Amino acid sequence: MWDFNLLSAMRTLEKSMAFVLHRWLIYLGVGLAYIFGAIIGAGTTIGVGSLSSNPTAFAAAGAWIGMGVVGWVLYKFRNGFLTGVQARNAALLGAEALKEPIPKGKGQIDFARGRVAERLPALQALSPLIAAIRTVSSALPGWKEPPPQTQPQRWLLQAKGLLATTETLTLLGYHFAHPANGFARSARDGLLILAAHFPTILRNRLYLFGFGWLGCFATFPVLLVAVQSILAGLPLDPGLWPYVFAFLLAWTIKAAFLDAIALAAMLDFFLKLPEPENGAELADALARDFPAFAEICAQAEP
Repeated sequence: MWDFNLLSAMRTLEKSMAFVLHRWLIYLGVGLAYIFGAIIGAGTTIGVGSLSSNPTAFAAAGAWIGMGVVGWVLYKFRNGFLTGVQARNAALLGAEALKEPIPKGKGQIDFARGRVAERLPALQALSPLIAAIRTVSSALPGWKEPPPQTQPQRWLLQAKGLLATTETLTLLGYHFAHPANGFARSARDGLLILAAHFPTILRNRLYLFGFGWLGCFATFPVLLVAVQSILAGLPLDPGLWPYVFAFLLAWTIKAAFLDAIALAAMLDFFLKLPEPENGAELADALARDFPAFAEICAQAEP
């Protein structure tokens, strides 16, 4: 079974609900950007093909291209999105873990923004550290284990590694809960805890992963009905696009609310884990096997 407390995480999130709603508006903007990208892409191809006998022949391809362009732009700004939304959420959770008073209402947004500016390095210096954390955490599932022999085993290992990179956000929360640390030191100490308790952390992350996506698919049918009613007045068959748009809207709810609950639950659990007794030996082993961890240690305070 799991070791986290979802009910406690929800109560924690209630204290920063103003920021969570702000977070949802941002994710909703991302979802709508994908939807409008699809509409604009389809409209552009219909316009280009208006002189042909079948102007809508390439509408679907144009819609996917439009969504791809939006996805490419968002990917380019992913680290800015990390500091602008996710790190601020982690800052609030870190403050709550320290029992610090948190402003109510819109003041939470300014509080989180100020805490991120105060405790995190500039994006130019932060990005390599975030990349190093992701590199180490993604490699932990196969660390000191025999290499997989079959393709399904390799896929499973890759899936575990991808899932482990989610703990980057947990380490951000860990940093904000340790005000005496610089970020490199928090990253080093947090990765040592992650490595020492990796099987337990991964098991709990799998439960939270299921929690998020089950919630997403539970909201999908409701949103599908709403989207279908909106698109019913179109003079053409929308095909599978109501399903795509409903999924995007359901994803915004998952990303804004359910993932925030998962982060609160995992951070609360993570902060209760003991530091490894063989911390120096474990650090030496990680630094020897992962140059990215050695780089983090080089930047950490003694």
